[in-house]
Amino acid sequence: MFLIGHGYAPVITVRDGNGDVAYSGPTVFLPVDQTFASFGVVKAAFAEPAQIGLEGDFYPTFALGDGLPRSSFGDLVNPLLSLSVFTGEVNTGESIYVLDKSNTEQVVKADGKPFRLDMREGDSIDLPDGPGNVTFDGIERWNKIQISRTPGKLVALAGVVMALVGLLGSLFIRPRRVWVRVRRSDDGETLIDLGALDRSNGGDPERGELELAAIMESLKTTDKEKQ
Repeated sequence: MFLIGHGYAPVITVRDGNGDVAYSGPTVFLPVDQTFASFGVVKAAFAEPAQIGLEGDFYPTFALGDGLPRSSFGDLVNPLLSLSVFTGEVNTGESIYVLDKSNTEQVVKADGKPFRLDMREGDSIDLPDGPGNVTFDGIERWNKIQISRTPGKLVALAGVVMALVGLLGSLFIRPRRVWVRVRRSDDGETLIDLGALDRSNGGDPERGELELAAIMESLKTTDKEKQ
């Protein structure tokens, strides 16, 4: 079992212009840095008279650094939800983390500047010109877990162990070649020549001689049995 990712899921409720709930529930926001400042999207596709899209950031511990919003800590010390609002046709066929704004219009304030929701937990704010209402109900945590099973791992392990055993054998077992040549001399006697080659460096000559003597003795014994 592996923990792939984790973060925060603000619980958001969107009511449309008729007062009906068009979206409600925890929304996964993806962390963008080690302080768990996160980015997320809400698509209220069933809102009337116009669909509502929200896009913005969640700061677990909101702070201002050089005049810019950021999160100074990963825990929920001073949470803030900051969202831009769009109305129109939100494309629900794309990723839930992407808001297609090609067929939407951004909601603006009376002075023409973009309207932005800066919400604390429990806040409920009406959108300008009556397209709906957004409520920040609470905060939940999300975890992404991967469960893996590899039934063939024991077979692979056995193969690796066997390969290591073979490698160790090739490193520590000294290979030696022995030649036996049988020939007949001019006077009719059978001559047997023995030779050995130790392919490893620093071989023991005495041991080689003993092995040759043992082979010679075995050949003599075999010859006597035949006679």
